[in-house]
Amino acid sequence: MFENLGHVLYHVLIILFPILFYYQFLNNGAIGNTTKVNFRFLVTLLVMLFCTMSFPIEVTDGSYYDQKVIPVILAFLYGGWMTGLAVMASMLYYLFILGENNFLVMVLNYSIVTVFLVFSTKIYRNMTLKKKVLSISILLVVISITRALSFMYRGESDEIFLAMIVSLITWVSLVTAIMIIENLTMQMQLQHELQRSEKLKVVSELAASVAHEVRNPMTSTRGFLQLMSEDDNLSSAQKRYIEISIEELDRAQSIIQDYLSLAKPNKQGMDRINISQELKHVIQLMSTYTAINNTAICHKIDEGLHIKANKGEMKQVLINLIKNAIEAIDKGGTVTVNASSSRGTVLIEIIDDGMGMTPQQVAKLGTPFYSTKDKGTGIGLTISFQIIELLQGKIEVKSETGKGTTFTIKLPEETSV
Repeated sequence: MFENLGHVLYHVLIILFPILFYYQFLNNGAIGNTTKVNFRFLVTLLVMLFCTMSFPIEVTDGSYYDQKVIPVILAFLYGGWMTGLAVMASMLYYLFILGENNFLVMVLNYSIVTVFLVFSTKIYRNMTLKKKVLSISILLVVISITRALSFMYRGESDEIFLAMIVSLITWVSLVTAIMIIENLTMQMQLQHELQRSEKLKVVSELAASVAHEVRNPMTSTRGFLQLMSEDDNLSSAQKRYIEISIEELDRAQSIIQDYLSLAKPNKQGMDRINISQELKHVIQLMSTYTAINNTAICHKIDEGLHIKANKGEMKQVLINLIKNAIEAIDKGGTVTVNASSSRGTVLIEIIDDGMGMTPQQVAKLGTPFYSTKDKGTGIGLTISFQIIELLQGKIEVKSETGKGTTFTIKLPEETSV
């Protein structure tokens, strides 16, 4: 009975090799995107699925086992529900072609699995790695129990032990695949953060060495332009040209000040502040700007939310993000600001119903010199990301083209002493 059991281990290679190949040669950073199918990841899963189904293991006379459940689970958990349904449909169609005897039973079983995976995907992605492994282990235990009950129902109790061994190997393969995906994804994120830090370092060094020298002649030039504008012999057109020159110099000064803020982040003046009040103050401050742009701003802010931060810098972050949200929407649009607390973390959401951004644009946010606005430099958003990182928090961005963008600020909540 055990003579062919060792061949089950070949399926471990069938499962793990495509994942390693995907991360080495095909990964484009879009794994886990639920709003758009990652076709490279989908093809990888389909190759995995068809290989394990095309070469099943005959562990006893008439009993065949494969690991098709693994690509199905990975498709839902890491590719999104659209990828999951595509893999599930492909699996059932291939079973039909192969002439599966218990096809209707398989459809029923995997339909139940599909419903479970669709509703648990979002929860799964917010879990720690240990909880992910535990939840998947529980799912496989349930599948193994149902398989054992089916054997008992058909009077084939002698195959239960062997089925449990095969299920154990399947569990090892799935857990190993999850560990590979999680660890390689984490390494890619760390590499991205390292590249971003290197860019910030270069910009900071450039700002520190150049900004002061540039500001001095600009200040002198602005002063002379102001004196020239007071000359009564100038025509109205000439005075207007001087006003435009002064405005552009002021804009250049503002950009240089942003570079200086980026070069020398302020770690002083950290106090326990009521972020609920600060949010309301900023929303009131931005009300004039929303009126000018013919937009609306609404909010739902829980009372008594506190964080430890520099009040001025935190206000700068909120103004930057809310201003960007207002400018991202058309006239008549709405910006929504929410603030709440969850498990020791303050969550601040800034939501707009504008045109949204592509995944490529979202990935570049916070990078110096990158902006989706025609006259933007990207420094304001870069500073905002840096300030939040200094506060041991993070900014998450979710956006979909044509539907809008959500910026979520996550900061440690400062409890009262």
